[in-house]
Amino acid sequence: MRKPLSVKQFNEYFKSNIKHDPIFQNLYINGQLSNIRVNNSHLYFSLKEDNEIIDCVIYYFEDKDINFDFEEGIDVNVKGNVFYNNYSSRIIISAKEVSEVGISENYKKFLDMKEEFRKLGYFDEINKKAIPKYPKKVGLITSKDGAAVIDFISVINQKANDINIFLYPVKVQGLESSNLIKQAICDLDHKNLDVIVITRGGGSNEDLSTFNNRDIVEAVFDAKTPIISAIGHKIDLTLLDLVSDLSLQTPTEAGSYIIASYANLEKDLDDVIHKMKQIIGAEIDSFERNLLFLERDLRSFHPLNNLNNIELELSFIKKELDTKLKNSLSINENRLKLIKSNLDHQNDVINIKKSMIFVKAKDKNIYSAKSLDVGDKIILGFSDGDVKAEIIDG
Repeated sequence: MRKPLSVKQFNEYFKSNIKHDPIFQNLYINGQLSNIRVNNSHLYFSLKEDNEIIDCVIYYFEDKDINFDFEEGIDVNVKGNVFYNNYSSRIIISAKEVSEVGISENYKKFLDMKEEFRKLGYFDEINKKAIPKYPKKVGLITSKDGAAVIDFISVINQKANDINIFLYPVKVQGLESSNLIKQAICDLDHKNLDVIVITRGGGSNEDLSTFNNRDIVEAVFDAKTPIISAIGHKIDLTLLDLVSDLSLQTPTEAGSYIIASYANLEKDLDDVIHKMKQIIGAEIDSFERNLLFLERDLRSFHPLNNLNNIELELSFIKKELDTKLKNSLSINENRLKLIKSNLDHQNDVINIKKSMIFVKAKDKNIYSAKSLDVGDKIILGFSDGDVKAEIIDG
């Protein structure tokens, strides 16, 4: 029976064969730039063709004479050597020369689709749905075996909350993943959830390429439920990130965002109670002012006030009447005095006139009735004239 190779023996054998193969040591290869990143002065990137990729590195990139900017989707030719990484069991190209060919067809298709959705308003802020401050029912679309589930739930459980998570496990990369994710979005959108989170751990652009699928973008845009995307790190950007209502970087960040309001719940409640006290206090002050106004009005309209007013008014009327009566009595008294004076004067006149009456008979004044006989003719003298008369009885 043949003896098995150890892992170390296999790696050394593989490295030895690569090292002595002239094709691998003077490689000239064409592909599309992807997964570009700088770490410790070294430039890392991938070459892509359809779903096939190979990793590349330029050590001490800043010291190399490479005169073009590295951008996602650019088609390039690379010259370099192949080596085998024992720790990751991956073949890597150590690039020496990189020359630009142009934008690859795949990347051009991506840019065309991105521009199409942009013109349709899929990425406009006005079309974004608001994320509830205190979500209670959260849909989670991710791989059931990935670290994203653990990262997301562990953050959610750091604070007391009443969040229920509805996990919808799907493949998050590969040929079937697009249809599965689209179906997950449609199914969860009918469950009356507060928010849906689509997440996975970071990965290469190829790992995340499924999230550039047209069906997924349209499903997110048409969904009634707010959707958060958290499918990669900051350098990764997909159409899902652009169309989602909120784009975050990692599952941990998505969990932190959802739990953030619960973390401040006690403070928020204190703030609400404080504001309620202020509002109630203001209402009480307003009621107290209104009561004071009403009390003043009641005092002003109290029947006793009316009686006092009437009494005062009657007092004025009585005083006025008394004055008028006194004046009237005085006037009448004066009038009576004047009348009496007139009467006295008239009486005096009458008396005077009386004293001026005389009786004559036979040309002599008669002072006694006995001096006259029946048939005597007499003259009565008054102040205003004489009258002749004849005695018919006496």
